[in-house]
Amino acid sequence: MFSFFLNSCSDKKDAEDSSSYFSFDKSKIGIEVADQELGIKFNPPAGWDLTPASISKKIESRGSANDSFIYKPTYIFFNGTTGSLLSVGKVITNDSTLSKSSVLNYYKGLISSKHKNDKLSIGKFINSKIAFTQFEIRKENLLSFKIIFENRNREIIQFDYTIRQNSFDKSESVIKASIGSIRNL
Repeated sequence: MFSFFLNSCSDKKDAEDSSSYFSFDKSKIGIEVADQELGIKFNPPAGWDLTPASISKKIESRGSANDSFIYKPTYIFFNGTTGSLLSVGKVITNDSTLSKSSVLNYYKGLISSKHKNDKLSIGKFINSKIAFTQFEIRKENLLSFKIIFENRNREIIQFDYTIRQNSFDKSESVIKASIGSIRNL
């Protein structure tokens, strides 16, 4: 079982435990997706089908319109058997007062604040020269794994894996392999 799934609320994992966050099992992933606009390539979990990205943009904010981030999924993958969902997209901010170097940290803080009443675990790991931050959020019967990193253009990319807790055993290995496939172009 992943060590990041076992963390208790607000635990932080060191990058030295990187291999517990991902795998390189090519039998567990679908066809490669390369996207110039996102600046990445990745493989969705095996058996998760691409569906129209009809999910509207999601706004994360601390209250004011100038203090918000917008996450707009470019790709949505769905597994009908387990009800699992993966959305992949870019996160942008309309706050012009944030320096380019502080945008990612500010967004991480916003996610942490938003989910402070949920069971939240935060982990960091490195794969393919990319520094990832993972937020594991347990809320009611759902598990959400937000994987956040910067592409080569220093834009924030987010992978959001959402599964039912009772489907975890069926989904664990394919999610781990999908995470291991993420690369910058």
